[in-house]
Amino acid sequence: MALESAQSRLASYTAALAERLDRLRALPDGVLCDRSLPQVRLWVIKEGTFISLFFLNPASGALDGPMSRIDIERPLHLLAPYNRALLLTLLWRPSPRRVCMLGFGGGRISLALHAHLPNVIIDNVDIDPAFEMVAATYFGVTFDERQRLHIADAQEYLRQSPHRYDIIFMDAFSDARDHLDHLATAEFYALCQKRLLPGGVIGINLLRSDPRFAAKAHVFRTSFRTTLAAPLRHSLVLFGAGRMPAPVTTLRERAHDLALRYGFDADLTDIAATLRPLRDLW
Repeated sequence: MALESAQSRLASYTAALAERLDRLRALPDGVLCDRSLPQVRLWVIKEGTFISLFFLNPASGALDGPMSRIDIERPLHLLAPYNRALLLTLLWRPSPRRVCMLGFGGGRISLALHAHLPNVIIDNVDIDPAFEMVAATYFGVTFDERQRLHIADAQEYLRQSPHRYDIIFMDAFSDARDHLDHLATAEFYALCQKRLLPGGVIGINLLRSDPRFAAKAHVFRTSFRTTLAAPLRHSLVLFGAGRMPAPVTTLRERAHDLALRYGFDADLTDIAATLRPLRDLW
């Protein structure tokens, strides 16, 4: 009965999401949004049923990204492998009550959590208020008592937040502009640990194109008792916690069970099979 109720609720959510996105179908391909922000210029581009958020590199004039991407025919499917990898934080906290997303953009992970985990409260944090409009207009995100967007620097937000979290996500990096090195220091990770509940976990996406990639990975490894990594083509998805979520031999099975439990439109088993202690990658 509980499973049927969860499936019915998810079906209703998906139908409402499809209705919010339906108006985008009739729009012509091309740039839907061109907006200059204090540190970057963003473009939202439509190609067929795909909507993508890019940053325009001020130095080269090239597009960096996509930073967020959605298929309006399959909106709850996380297209980016690193997004799917970050769902593996649920291996540590399979029933989170409150999570924090540092670096919101188009809100792809937050939308999936909001849809599939009806009891979770999501505190999203981004430095620029424009992303509230972008996420709602082009990526189907809704804001309510379970989903909030806080306009702040991530470090300052964590310093002032009264909350502690089951999961902290970090996706506040880009190729075009990396003025965010203060979010990859031992001091910052110590602050994250203070904001995690006992048994909590942080998951971050660390770009291989970052000039300080190896140094940042080392700082992360030395900041947490247990660190795991999912190696991807363009990034490492890193997990920091006080313990392993389960024996390594069971992680793939547990990821499969999580995907079934929450009805994710994603196969998490292949990524779970790649998880390795971060120390083993150097």
